[in-house]
Amino acid sequence: MWLDIGIVILYLAVLVGMGLRGGKNVKSAGDFTASGSRYGTLVLFASLGASFIGGGYSSGNAARAFENGIGTTLTLFGFSLSMILIGRFLVPGVGRFPGVSTVGGVIGQSYGRAARILSGFFIFLCSAGMVGAQMEAMGLVFHVLLGVEPHVGILIGCGIVLVYSTAGGLQSVIAADMVQFVLLAVGMPLLLVMGVHQAGGLSTVLQAVPVEYYNPFNGTTAVGFFSLFLTMMLGEALAPPYTQRLLIGRSPKSTARATVLSGLFSLPFFVVTGLIGFTAYTLQVTDNPAIAMPVLLQQVLPVGVRGIVMAAMVSIILSAADGFLNSAAVGLVCDTLLPLHPNMSDKAQLRALRWVNLLTGVAAIAVAFTVPDIFGILVLAYSFWCPLILVPLAAAFLGVKSNGRAFRYALAAGLISTLTWNYVLHRPWGIDGAVIGTLLNLIVFALCTRAFGHERIQRVQVWRDERPRLHPPVRTVAYFDRRK
Repeated sequence: MWLDIGIVILYLAVLVGMGLRGGKNVKSAGDFTASGSRYGTLVLFASLGASFIGGGYSSGNAARAFENGIGTTLTLFGFSLSMILIGRFLVPGVGRFPGVSTVGGVIGQSYGRAARILSGFFIFLCSAGMVGAQMEAMGLVFHVLLGVEPHVGILIGCGIVLVYSTAGGLQSVIAADMVQFVLLAVGMPLLLVMGVHQAGGLSTVLQAVPVEYYNPFNGTTAVGFFSLFLTMMLGEALAPPYTQRLLIGRSPKSTARATVLSGLFSLPFFVVTGLIGFTAYTLQVTDNPAIAMPVLLQQVLPVGVRGIVMAAMVSIILSAADGFLNSAAVGLVCDTLLPLHPNMSDKAQLRALRWVNLLTGVAAIAVAFTVPDIFGILVLAYSFWCPLILVPLAAAFLGVKSNGRAFRYALAAGLISTLTWNYVLHRPWGIDGAVIGTLLNLIVFALCTRAFGHERIQRVQVWRDERPRLHPPVRTVAYFDRRK
């Protein structure tokens, strides 16, 4: 056992060392956000894959399969579908925003300064919640694998992520993603193969689980199932850390290819983690679904191999947490504080990015301490993303011409309807409020774009064509300059 723990400690030390070394090269805010077209297809594919596969998509999926069957695994395919569609239809639109490296930058260029400030604030809320979900999973993993208390595990995991992400920014995060992707791509299939072997073969595992486990609606309703499918499809679509990576690719073509590949990779990965839950059920390793995966790991793997797969489980949590942690800092500083204080020096921006990174980690610890349900934290975090920002962001990549008023009205409609549906009406028919909020956001955005968008575009066109004869107000000139 000490050998296994030593392997995990060595792995964590490597991550910290990489972060501290990368931090020496971070001299500006642009270095922290990795702005510029720096990364090719393979790097982005590995980074995207490592980022979106977190605790909910691995141990959380195994826990739901252990408890209810294939339903959750099938709903996760909604995320895979969204990544493939994004790579095919939306990523080519990245070329419309040269030099932009943040989600708020895209929003601001498309809908104005106020929209950028609002988007940065809600990106921070969403990302902090996602980090909290990963830290909750980290507490469980450390508790089962290393024998430490869950709260201590949360502190250890968050502390490690904070060191390398604060020192090196997105550059260190992407470097860590390379190592983490290799570990999770090897470790999870290895755990499944050895678990199935001990259970007597795949057919034995599939026959051992109850028949109702093959019913996608087991534990829910048909409406609830499709609602969760849409939540998975929309919830992390164009999420801040993924969009950041799309904006720093070398070319839209290579970035689109990396996005599609990551979506395709997620399909077998979700099947693998779901089957790990089935295997844990067959072997009856525990009565607690939440710890099915780490307990299975301890029981079926030999010393040494166990340490490698333990490091893979840790890497799954860290790789998701570090990307959202960086997105939270970038969203609040670059997209909210900087537009409010445009004279902020580059050194002050870098200092603010690092401080917000640290404070977000503290906020994530608070979320993990107070909300014990990993999947519940994920769904709550989705409420501050897809019903508010997703539709206008996708429209920007598609080249839809709209305006700040449409963005603000759509954001308000999405936020109010989501909160009302979830916390006042308590999710009627099992439908999550994020689905309702996203639908209303889309409707309001489309109506306002049709009603108001052409008027602003027309005013800009008049100023462009008749500049010598008109004396437009300063506000119109500023709007034209933003769109130029």
